[in-house]
Amino acid sequence: MASEGMASEARHESRAKWTEIHKAHLVKLLGEYNTPVYRSQNGWTKEAWNKMVREMITKFSNPSITAGQIKALEQELKKTYKLLKGFSELSGFGWDYERHIVSAPDDVWAPLLEVCT
Repeated sequence: MASEGMASEARHESRAKWTEIHKAHLVKLLGEYNTPVYRSQNGWTKEAWNKMVREMITKFSNPSITAGQIKALEQELKKTYKLLKGFSELSGFGWDYERHIVSAPDDVWAPLLEVCT
């Protein structure tokens, strides 16, 4: 049991704190490396991840950034994208390109808010 707690603490300590600027830069890099040269059947190649790590380290002067942290951020961004995309495809919902948020009239939000509260 004690070793499980220590492993959990080690994982927590190695988590990076990402700002919106970090996230935007990673999205840019993911787009740049989204080519057959850097993609395998299951995602980006090891070479692509290593290049993205080096570019993030250089851009943000943070030598402690790891491939694992960047992969975790990519997964987090992917989940957020799927959630926002799902909302924007629901009847009555749309995307506000000016404010960069999901939008809908109050009468569309009301039933969802009732369920969630």
